[in-house]
Amino acid sequence: MKRLCLLRHAKSDWSDTALDDAARPLNKRGRKAADFMADFIVKRGFKPDQVMCSTAKRAKATCEPIAAKLGPCVSYHDDLYMAMPEELIGAIQHAGDDTDTLLLIAHNPGLELLAALLAGHPDDASKFEHFPTGAFVVFDFDIDNWRAITPGTGALVFYGKPRELMADETED
Repeated sequence: MKRLCLLRHAKSDWSDTALDDAARPLNKRGRKAADFMADFIVKRGFKPDQVMCSTAKRAKATCEPIAAKLGPCVSYHDDLYMAMPEELIGAIQHAGDDTDTLLLIAHNPGLELLAALLAGHPDDASKFEHFPTGAFVVFDFDIDNWRAITPGTGALVFYGKPRELMADETED
């Protein structure tokens, strides 16, 4: 059994229009969401053994609180920046066999399309049509190694959006 967690980078700052897209940092809301999602991942027991993260500044900033709280092995990959599902699956298939839970931090439209592609049930796939910044999804796969991951075989375990999750937490 392998568990795959997908996390779209948190909300980025667009105030400096001269910045290259990959150089955009998180805005205040994004930093808050990144911290919240790190805590949420800990509380819900979705601790990754390995994190693969895009090298874009906003993705790395989303990863930082997770790495600080959980201490997983983090690797940064240029090819995850704006990668499409086929490229993302290729990266996933290179995860070590000793990695049971993998967290991938990347960008749309690739993550949204990947989540829909991996979903084992059509109703689950339709949930990912609006995959906002900070969205987090968890799939389980009945496989022994990451090379065996294929479209349509993911069992949806969890899907949440930071804004909704933070609102739920304040109600508790």
